[in-house]
Amino acid sequence: MEELVEEVLLRFPPVDPASLVRAALVCRRWRRIVTGPRFLRRYRNLHLHRGGLLAPMLGFLASAGAGTRFVPTSTFRPAPLFGGWRALDARHGRALLRRDTGHDAPVDCELAVWDPATGRRTDLPRLPWSPHYPYSWNAAVLCSASTAAACDHLDCSGGGGGHFLVVVVGTNHAEMFAHVYSSETGTWSAPASARHPDDNVEFAPSALAGNALYFAFQTGAAALEFDLRTREMAVVRLPPPRFDWQRIVLAARDDGRLGLATAGKSTIYLWAREARRPGDGNWVQTRAIELDTLLPAGAISAFPDVVSFVDGVGVVFVRTGDGLFTIDLKSLQVTKLSRDTAFSSIFPYISFHTPALEVASTGEGPSSGA
Repeated sequence: MEELVEEVLLRFPPVDPASLVRAALVCRRWRRIVTGPRFLRRYRNLHLHRGGLLAPMLGFLASAGAGTRFVPTSTFRPAPLFGGWRALDARHGRALLRRDTGHDAPVDCELAVWDPATGRRTDLPRLPWSPHYPYSWNAAVLCSASTAAACDHLDCSGGGGGHFLVVVVGTNHAEMFAHVYSSETGTWSAPASARHPDDNVEFAPSALAGNALYFAFQTGAAALEFDLRTREMAVVRLPPPRFDWQRIVLAARDDGRLGLATAGKSTIYLWAREARRPGDGNWVQTRAIELDTLLPAGAISAFPDVVSFVDGVGVVFVRTGDGLFTIDLKSLQVTKLSRDTAFSSIFPYISFHTPALEVASTGEGPSSGA
């Protein structure tokens, strides 16, 4: 019965998108089921992460040296990324890339937005750094409907058809600044500016919490807050680090508040921001997780390092001398992803999009991205 076939196919795990492609190639009837809008809608609704509007993590982008590689945590394989591009951010099914083009890197560079599911790359116009030379900067990509709560972000890239924003923030000798690129208009906005924070922006993963983006400063003492609705900036003070060498990773908590994670000698410390207005820096430590009892024996041969966070899900990436691990902060499930630790940054890739289904619906067979 077709209804029973659909019920079985609905339970294929979203971290194995290739299984749906294989099912679509069994026969025309199964192909019609799997590629139909009713099935795709039910599939996404069934597999929402713990009842929240979050797609599965299909892999992550790891930047090292002069390039970035995609490390899969599922059967999904993107089209290869060539040309010396480095990841700056990944969110809402897209990745923001940077490629240095001159001797004055990283100021002389190109920016592009890449959809790993389709391989489509959108090159951005050169960023107008005027009126002052930037001392530091960072950038983030997000769905353009984020500020209006008009998208559930399950597949908002829409095969490359959805609109997006790119926010670039930074500092120069006089102030901190922000530019916003809209794919809908194809242009950069006029710069917004605010008082100099007496710090510089770090090339580290940003966080989207509520209607604001957050970027860490290099000293680890504060973060730059950019309000997506008002285009205003503020400085948010962070809790003092326990160690001078401590890396701070900003993240959106599952309750929508801004959070952060740090690591001590064998402990992960989690904090949550209690803020009532922009710039507030009231923080409370919510948890301390001992790694000795979670990670495999001998995994902590060197001080652990929190390197990334999956926004809104409660999954943290931890690097030790033994490799790269993820820890689910609710179940405390630990997964070892890689023995390689020679990378500078990690950006999780979250998406429900399986472009090979579109190819399968034409009867042409699976694509290389399956």
